[in-house]
Amino acid sequence: MDRPQRYRIPLSTIGRPVDPRFPTNRAILILVGASLVGSASVLFAIGRPLSEALLRALSLAGAVFFAWALARETDPDRPGSAFLAAAGAAGGALLLGTPRFLLLLWVLLGLRVVNRSTGLSPGALDWVAIYGIKLWLGFSAHWTIPLLALPTLLFAGLRRFPVALRVGLPLALPAAAIAFGALHAWRFALPAPASVEFLLLLGVAVGVVPAIVSYRRVRSVGDRTGVPLEPHRVQWGLGWAVTAGAILTLSGTGTVGDLAPLWAALAGTGLGWVGETVFRRRRREGIESANGERKAGSS
Repeated sequence: MDRPQRYRIPLSTIGRPVDPRFPTNRAILILVGASLVGSASVLFAIGRPLSEALLRALSLAGAVFFAWALARETDPDRPGSAFLAAAGAAGGALLLGTPRFLLLLWVLLGLRVVNRSTGLSPGALDWVAIYGIKLWLGFSAHWTIPLLALPTLLFAGLRRFPVALRVGLPLALPAAAIAFGALHAWRFALPAPASVEFLLLLGVAVGVVPAIVSYRRVRSVGDRTGVPLEPHRVQWGLGWAVTAGAILTLSGTGTVGDLAPLWAALAGTGLGWVGETVFRRRRREGIESANGERKAGSS
């Protein structure tokens, strides 16, 4: 009798290379390159040392790219949102300074686990990277990060793993959070409800709600499978990004500047929904007007 075959986990499945054959990918590569060269040139021209000019230019270009990549995950059906996010992140980098890229990478990977934008669940190396980053951030940044990562496991396809991993992987996160919380005296700061930072985050969070509702149907497909994305995954991913971003910012883990590309992506998602809604309404009104004129002319 043949033995049952074990499920073989691929090495990596959630990477999304930027293929320049697609117009939107070419556009962001051009935008990132222009941001890098332009900002470095300006900083060097005003007297900053070359090393400082290059580092700040790389930071700005990285913020632009991360905002675009995050918005691709939070709003997969509306490519324009990603470019709105990129513009917002550029402004944030200029005004607020360098973001914290490791936090942004963790959120990006978490979103890909939830919405499965590649069409596949994480591979072996993906799991190593995700757990390594979240545990390091839990130790070095804030003890809540392993807890914030816990909801993503509901969408990670753990059923394919042996029982020990299905139990051990989720339990490791609250255990790590407890250990890190005790180590750092359960640090958790809350801003004043009337502060500018609080009101800004509240406005962005409220603006994202209509976009979450709009994803009851999804047009986008997985990069590697061509299968349409599941609406509930996209909705949960967007909701998780808002919640994680708010807790990270309000708990003192990072400032608005540290997480500016994420907030730019969320703001771009809300604005993208507004733009699409307005465009559809005007198009519908234009069609109705043209039909009315046609009927009037035939009578």
